[in-house]
Amino acid sequence: MDERNLQRIAKHLKDEAAQRRVHHNIQRGRNEVTVTIGRASRLFGFSESQLRDWEKMGLIKPIRPREDTESRQITGQRQYSFAELDKLAIIRELLDEAHLTPGAIPPNINEIWSALASPASAMPSRLFEQEADDRSMPAVTPSPDDNINKRVTIAYRDLMAWRFYASRVLWLALLLVYENIPGFYAGLVLPARDYHADEILRDPASIKMVGSSLVGWLGQTGSFFTFLTATPVFEYPSDYIVLPLCPPDLRMKLPGSIAYRTLIVVQRDERQHVRQQEKAIRTVLRLLEPLYEDQQQWEHYMGDGRQDVITPAMDFTPKLTDAILTSLTNTTIRLGGKTSDGQNRWQDCCILLPNTQSLPLQQRSLVVRAKSQQARHAVGVTSVSPERHVTSLSIRAYQSSHIIYRPELAREDILTLQRDLEGPIQSNIAVPIGGESGQPMGVLYVTSYEQDAFNEEDQRILRIIAKITEELLYTYKVRQQVADSLTDILEDPATVDPLFKDFASESDFLRDLAEILTTIKEQVKRGQDLMTPTEIDGPVKEISFIAIDIDSNVQESIANSYGDQTLHNLNKAIGLRIHDLLPALFSNHFNCTLYHIYGSIYCLLLRGFTLERTKSNAERLRKALEGSIAVKQSELPGGTLTLPDISVHLGVTWYPYEKLADFLTPRHMRSVTDVRATLYHSLDFALKLGTDTGGNIIYAWDPVTQTYMPHQPGEEQQKK
Repeated sequence: MDERNLQRIAKHLKDEAAQRRVHHNIQRGRNEVTVTIGRASRLFGFSESQLRDWEKMGLIKPIRPREDTESRQITGQRQYSFAELDKLAIIRELLDEAHLTPGAIPPNINEIWSALASPASAMPSRLFEQEADDRSMPAVTPSPDDNINKRVTIAYRDLMAWRFYASRVLWLALLLVYENIPGFYAGLVLPARDYHADEILRDPASIKMVGSSLVGWLGQTGSFFTFLTATPVFEYPSDYIVLPLCPPDLRMKLPGSIAYRTLIVVQRDERQHVRQQEKAIRTVLRLLEPLYEDQQQWEHYMGDGRQDVITPAMDFTPKLTDAILTSLTNTTIRLGGKTSDGQNRWQDCCILLPNTQSLPLQQRSLVVRAKSQQARHAVGVTSVSPERHVTSLSIRAYQSSHIIYRPELAREDILTLQRDLEGPIQSNIAVPIGGESGQPMGVLYVTSYEQDAFNEEDQRILRIIAKITEELLYTYKVRQQVADSLTDILEDPATVDPLFKDFASESDFLRDLAEILTTIKEQVKRGQDLMTPTEIDGPVKEISFIAIDIDSNVQESIANSYGDQTLHNLNKAIGLRIHDLLPALFSNHFNCTLYHIYGSIYCLLLRGFTLERTKSNAERLRKALEGSIAVKQSELPGGTLTLPDISVHLGVTWYPYEKLADFLTPRHMRSVTDVRATLYHSLDFALKLGTDTGGNIIYAWDPVTQTYMPHQPGEEQQKK
């Protein structure tokens, strides 16, 4: 290589403007991770033939595709890695700005660049700081790939999707193996490579030896932080203990490096809150697999500066300050503007939240959960209650869902508590947080030393701040609800709504029905008598079904009058009543199984009941479900609502085992699954007939007409 060319290259690459352009192109290339030759050519404006020629020259070295062992042909396209994309960015600069030829560029140009370039991570901040003063700085020529639409697409489809999964799954994984204690720290550390575990576990300060790691960290308030670190270290290592996620006795059952590589970190006194049950750890490892599989791309997703993902949360019980709510109170003071002498026009701002949700709204006290910098209220301590502070603007705004504003305060308007904490205020305002479509979540309270400090425009601003706060509080509450029910998934993954956990489900119904049909099919094959055993009555040779649903007009009326939650509670109350009625209505009720299908629909599977007896019992059940019913709304005294005029409709089907056996014979060529679906759909059809007719009726199978007919009470006695 000509020494003059090397000097020329070095001089050019030392130039700060050249470095900015190269850094810019490097970043564009790295956003693509690895790319094909076609994509590489488009990224940097080269032709594919140029790239192939430079590969032959040894200037670039893309990843070569594998050779097909049978045809001995090269298949697939070349792939360009981070290093090669960086090299192409440097080549682009030298061709365009230094006017060099490809032959004048050495193959180790990337090494020359590394020795001369300023750190890439420092460039963006330096450029930002100099932007206002250095107007002569050459502008970077925009690329078609830098347009807003392209950037948004890449960020949403690639970066955000991966970062969203990583942050959420690390949070949930940690909560599966750690009992969250408010006010304490804990975290998961996912090292990118293997390490000597014993040395790390003996001394928390040695955790730095694991090297590059993806970290999920739970803060004191419940906020969660996801970030990539080259060396995980603690400021005070003695405060923590480091544990393997997978204990040694379980590690033997779980092959693969991630079973022993993953670490959990807790504060020293919190080891007893680590849960290392096998089902929890198996679940966590499954969730973490995609993150480990993508570890070669961690730098792309989370690197290049501090690209931490923060999911804020708030613990509503202890006296911990929330950074975001506090920031909103300080921002509110700034939005109030300044007086002519440069003082804040608004003095103090507080966000007050109810101390409990278990009491009726009119009985809840409000507690200060965030305050502006100069406010003298104490977070978690200062409170107002309906009993003691009846003139409090915050209480009145919270209970009325109206802005309460005092443009000029009389002496009797100022509580002693306010006078001590707020000083000589002349006007104040309380703005409900939420309340547009339900109960408010809290109150935004602001004071001023000026009279009439909150005009209509100011109130609009405060309403917007209240909306932002409302969204944040909803997010906090949803995260809290998700965390509270998380461990239930380990014990009973099939049950989602705990309101119906005591009822067998539709899946249980289909499984039990399949077992009956499978038994019959096996008996047909073996030439045995068609029967299934029961615990009470011995073998039975017939099954029947009763489906129950609340009449649609009743459901509509209750939903319109009381809301969907009351209707949901009614659905459970109906199920409990059916369950309690079984011993009284069915002498051999142990042969009856109740299932909650969905919504307000229940099904009874009856073993050994004739069709007439099933219809008779269905009529008795219909009458027993008529009338009023008490629905539990809450655990509070008086939290029960009595709903009148409840009516239901029912569908009845019945099958002797001979008929089921006929369905399953080879001549019909029907599987157990097909027959089961037929029985289920027939029952659903009978129930729907009741809905179409208007409800409060029973439709049952009639063997004479071979169709479903309305059941007439007393027809059993006539047939006898």
